[in-house]
Amino acid sequence: MKIRCVIIDDEFPARSLLKDYISKFPHLELAGTFKSPLEALPALQGGKVDLAFLDIQMPEISGMDFLKTFHLKNILVVITSAYPQYALEGYELDVIDYLLKPFSFERFVQSVQKAGERMQNKAGSSGYAENASSSPACIVVKADHKSYRVDTSRILFVEGLREYVAFHCIDQKLVSLDSLKNLLEVLPSDSFMRVHKSFIVNRNQVKALYGNQLQMHYTSKTVPIGQLYREEVRKKLFNL
Repeated sequence: MKIRCVIIDDEFPARSLLKDYISKFPHLELAGTFKSPLEALPALQGGKVDLAFLDIQMPEISGMDFLKTFHLKNILVVITSAYPQYALEGYELDVIDYLLKPFSFERFVQSVQKAGERMQNKAGSSGYAENASSSPACIVVKADHKSYRVDTSRILFVEGLREYVAFHCIDQKLVSLDSLKNLLEVLPSDSFMRVHKSFIVNRNQVKALYGNQLQMHYTSKTVPIGQLYREEVRKKLFNL
C-alpha cells in the first residue's frame, strides 16, 4: 500500500532528515515539503495526501492551531516537535503519533508502522462497514488479535484513548487501533454523535442527562459532555 506523505516544518535540517528517512521506505511517496501549514494547505485539500509530518512551532500559524482550524479529512498526522508539553493535546486532536525531536530512525519506523496499520484498518473489512450501506448494522473491529462482528445497536459509547479507541458495548469492551475522527465517518450518523473530544455516544443508548454527564443504559458509567457540544446535545437528545 502506497502512503503519500508531506513534510511541514520551517527548519531545513528537520525537513532534510525526514526526507532521508522517508526515502528508505519503498512504499512511502514524498508528495511535497513545506515551510508552513498554509503553504501546504492546497496539497492537503487536494485529496492526494495520506500522511503529514507536522511541526508545531512555525511562523504564521502553529501546527496545533492549524489542526484545530482546518479539518484534514482522511489525512493521518504525525506531530514532530521539540516540545513534549503538547503531546496530550496532540493525541486529543487525533494525531496518530508524536515524535519528540531529536528522534531516531527506529522511532520514525514506529510511526510509519502505525500509519500503515491505520490505513489497512480503514481500507479493509476492519475499516469497518461490512457492506456498502451508509448505515451498517454490523461493523468488524480488530482487537486482541481477533476480528469481532459488532452490532452497532449494542455499542453504548466509544472512548478515545490517544491512538486507540475503546468500544463500550452492552456485553463487552473492545480496544482497537483507530480514531474517533475515523469512526464518525463510519458509524451510522443517525444514531451516533460526538459529545466530547474523547467520546462518541449511541443516541439510542442514552438514558438521562445529569448536569454535564450522560447516563447510559446497561452501565453505571457516565459520559462527560464537552463544553463545545453541550448545546447540540441538549437540543438533539433532550429538546432543551
